[in-house]
Amino acid sequence: MKNNINSVFVIGAGNVAYHLLSALKKEVQIVGIHSKGVKNAKELSTLYNIKLYKDLVQIPNCDLVLICTNDDTIHSIIKQIPSHLNIAYTSGSIELPEEYQNVGVFYPLQTFSKNKPLNLSDVPFLIEANNEILFHQLFKLGQNLSSKVIKANSSERKKIHLAAVFINNFTNHMTYISSELMKKNNLDWELLLPLLKETISKIEVNSPFESQTGPARRNDNTVIQDHLNMLENEQKEIYQILTRNIIKTYNND
Repeated sequence: MKNNINSVFVIGAGNVAYHLLSALKKEVQIVGIHSKGVKNAKELSTLYNIKLYKDLVQIPNCDLVLICTNDDTIHSIIKQIPSHLNIAYTSGSIELPEEYQNVGVFYPLQTFSKNKPLNLSDVPFLIEANNEILFHQLFKLGQNLSSKVIKANSSERKKIHLAAVFINNFTNHMTYISSELMKKNNLDWELLLPLLKETISKIEVNSPFESQTGPARRNDNTVIQDHLNMLENEQKEIYQILTRNIIKTYNND
């Protein structure tokens, strides 16, 4: 078996595939792409000059089949791929299936959007495989794209993914709620952007624990109650839950 991955077939045409293809095409030969989302697949096929395959049984011989699809489709896709081909998927939460001898994980720990350029050299890649040869191949491929490549087993990766949901997905949703509150009151959402940027910048210098400020951190009940009076339904519940948790976290100060 080859020491390097030189040819890759990509399954999926969403945000992850878009960015990985952009980087991989500089390092390896992309021999084809397939996706149930035909429109997106055609767009990527045209953008990167890649042959589009309509059926997985047509997959050409290659060093790696890289699955960049939703988590709930990964197992069913693996079953459709010829057994002699090496496979890796980009999920953070799906455990490595033990019943296969040539499957690995190539997980970029980042949020991806097509309309936002991204430098993969700063993105951590978490690698796992159920055989040593494939592991080293994936690890080396990751090093071609990023300065931070890490070995992580399924248990570690799932825990990292959980933490990532809090720091990215939930933070983004809090930002959405914030923007809706501003919009509802005919206020300029962009007034908060410097605050958001400083919030992120500060935790690069101080720990998140040290960086916490605000009425809950101070246990300022007057301000907290005033805020609650302005909120309704789920937004009020979210505020209460987060406030209680912040107060509990700093209760011994």
